[in-house]
Amino acid sequence: MVKYFRYRNTNCYFLESSIDNSLLAIDAGWPCTLYEYQRALKTIGYSFKNIKWAIVTHFHMDHAGLIGEFIKEGITCYSFENQTLINITEMERVILKNKEYAAYQKIDINKLKTMNINGFNNEIKTLGIDGEAIITKGHSPDSITFLTKDHEAIIGDLAPINQIMENDKESLENWNSIKQKCAKTIYPSHANIFEI
Repeated sequence: MVKYFRYRNTNCYFLESSIDNSLLAIDAGWPCTLYEYQRALKTIGYSFKNIKWAIVTHFHMDHAGLIGEFIKEGITCYSFENQTLINITEMERVILKNKEYAAYQKIDINKLKTMNINGFNNEIKTLGIDGEAIITKGHSPDSITFLTKDHEAIIGDLAPINQIMENDKESLENWNSIKQKCAKTIYPSHANIFEI
C-alpha cells in the first residue's frame, strides 16, 4: 500500500518492504529541503532512517532534488536506462542557477546504482517490494511509472488521460501500458489521487 506526504506542492511516495519496515522512496523532494522532508516523513509514521532505496519518476528538481543527500546518507538510489547523465546534468544546471539552492548536494554519479528497468524489477522483489517500474516517456524522456500489486500507479508528471491531445501518441501509449497492468488508483506528483 502506498503512503505519501505532500510538501511544496509535490507528493512524495513510499512503499514498505514486506521483509521489514524498510522503505522504497519514490521521488526525492526539492533541493536543500532535507529537514523539511524528514519532518514531513514523520507525519506519516516513518523515520528517514527507514528509507533504504530510492527511485525518481524523472530527474527534475522537484522530484530528484535530494538524491545527492540521499546517496550521502547511504540510501541506494537507482537510475534506469532512460535516465541518463544528460538528464541529471540538466537538472543540476537549473538548480545551481538559483541562489536559493547554493547549498545543493550534487549527485555522485559513481554512487548512483544504474541498471536496466527489468533488472531493477527483479532486484526489488528480493527486497520485499512487490511492484514494478515501467518506462513512460509522455512527460519527459527520463520518466517512469511505478505500479504496485495493489493496482496502484505512481505516475510522476504524466498528464491525466482526459487532458491528453489525440495526437500525443506517446502519452496515450503510456496510459495503455498502465491500464494493461490493471492499475486502478493513480498517484500523480502534483494533483490529487484519482481512480480510473
